[in-house]
Amino acid sequence: MPCVQLTALEDHQALDNLQGVNSALVTGAASGLGREIALDLARRGWRLVLPVRTATRAHDVVAAVRTMGAPAPLVVECDLSDHVAVRRMCRTVAGEGRLDLVVNNAAVGGGADPALRETNAAGVELRMAVNAITPHLIARELSGALTSAGRIVQVGSMGQLPLDLDDLNHERDYAGIRAYCRSKVALVMSAIELARDGVPVNVVHPAREMPTPMVIEGGFPIASTLDDGTLAVLRVALDSELADVRGAYFHRFERAQPHEQALDAHARGRVVAWIEDRVA
Repeated sequence: MPCVQLTALEDHQALDNLQGVNSALVTGAASGLGREIALDLARRGWRLVLPVRTATRAHDVVAAVRTMGAPAPLVVECDLSDHVAVRRMCRTVAGEGRLDLVVNNAAVGGGADPALRETNAAGVELRMAVNAITPHLIARELSGALTSAGRIVQVGSMGQLPLDLDDLNHERDYAGIRAYCRSKVALVMSAIELARDGVPVNVVHPAREMPTPMVIEGGFPIASTLDDGTLAVLRVALDSELADVRGAYFHRFERAQPHEQALDAHARGRVVAWIEDRVA
């Protein structure tokens, strides 16, 4: 099931009744950092749009939002590794009303078995599919649905490794954590190119290892809290001083230099062309 109609679970609230309410789409909001970002926005009175694989994964977030008296979240079922479904989800969301913010937080980590190469249904390596291609596609498709001051934040990582431009689908000498780190360089490349086309998008490394399912699965020691990461993401999302900043990479609260390959126009062009070919 690639995608189903938008719903607010038990008590869908028409968007006509939400005029004047800020609206944010947050991916990966069922747990971890995405959940904390979504709940922080809900506490501020924002309406949430939550793409999740199955609606049941959003029950906990929806229940928490209800206790705050915030607008009921709108939940859309969508497999974020399926780019046909992602495009359909974006068109559905765009048809429901304007957005003020998009936070692409969902990601696939190195995996419990770092030697296991996974792909989506189209044969694209899973970390590139979810961590780089899907945020690129969502940013591209939803940029037209943003309000004039709207922003897109791609959650990146300080863990960055150069891509093999002749093996962007990671078919040789596979290692999950290496694929993850390469996908995060591709994410920065995507943001730079999207910004050149006028998309208001930036990338932020939120914090060192937080207690997220990805980090726990990978067996990494916890170094930061979810609040640490949430504050960094929301600063890039909401700080008025960054209203005109596009195509930038932030290391937590400071603008920083990404991996040097992301700044190589030739390499960036090849990677983004490859991404675009996957979603053409």
